[in-house]
Amino acid sequence: MAAPSKKPGSKGLPPQPTQTAHVVGNHTSKPEAGSTVPCNFRVSPEFRRRLKAFAVAHDMSMVEVFETAVNEYMERKGGA
Repeated sequence: MAAPSKKPGSKGLPPQPTQTAHVVGNHTSKPEAGSTVPCNFRVSPEFRRRLKAFAVAHDMSMVEVFETAVNEYMERKGGA
């Protein structure tokens, strides 16, 4: 009895050593000035509601409120 035939691979050939592949999100270079990067952490639903309400009342984004608050806190504490 003959062995079943092998399916051809669907990934194609690997890149040749002379080719350079463009990889997105490999974190090997600094982001452009003025761009944003993810900063993932969790907060309570009540804190998020308060933050969002404050941002809306002051015509700011939640990120702007958060960055301003953290920067002021770090300046008072003598941080970086």
